Amino acid sequence: MKNINLILQGKGGAGKSFVALCLCEFFRQNDRKRSVIDTDPVNPTLYSYKTLDSTLIRMMDEGEIDHRSFDAIVESIIEAEDETHFVIDTGATTFLPLLKYLDENGVLDLLREHDCEVAIHTIVSGGGAIDATLSCVEKIFQVFPKQRVVIWKNEYSGRVEKNGKPFEEMRVFKQNEERIYGVATLEQRTGSSFNYDIQQMIEARLTFSEAIESDRFGLMARQRIKKVWADVTHQLQALNL
Repeated sequence: MKNINLILQGKGGAGKSFVALCLCEFFRQNDRKRSVIDTDPVNPTLYSYKTLDSTLIRMMDEGEIDHRSFDAIVESIIEAEDETHFVIDTGATTFLPLLKYLDENGVLDLLREHDCEVAIHTIVSGGGAIDATLSCVEKIFQVFPKQRVVIWKNEYSGRVEKNGKPFEEMRVFKQNEERIYGVATLEQRTGSSFNYDIQQMIEARLTFSEAIESDRFGLMARQRIKKVWADVTHQLQALNL
């Protein structure tokens, strides 16, 4: 069995690469075989983390998916060793073309036929990005009516709620609850220190474990990063990916 974790969201800056980083770090710390692929044609963030040893694949050609590039990704997954965990980060600009390619070519069905378990990870951001991210989540459910989906609530810019309703009370959640494999939360924390520390970690292109050991962060900053990672790790363990 191969495990494919595909991160999809059409809103730029929603946290796709951060979610991908969390998955990569979790699999690495649990000694799982990994293959990390960055397909973002504009901002290949994941590829810039040296520790992750990721592969960069340019898959856009004049605004359209380069089918041969993604064909190669699919075939490499099918031919990979069993128990390999794939993490595939995608760009906001590839969101709609990639959905179209996956749907028209029956890619997810093909992967399942070849003993691959697929999880789509998508993000709902709080604050001003909530409508745009919710729209993309609804699109994923429309295009893939049988696919299991992992929702990440990103609260770094605000609570994931609308008109006083949390995500779990919104129509998109209630209509698709049986298809939601799990919900993870990137928790909003009191004060600005946590957000600042995580942002510094991201800008330095450090994984959690590297940041926790790095002397570029003070003792309390490392403690805050450690707390964030412990929370994410606990949620990923519960998801049992």
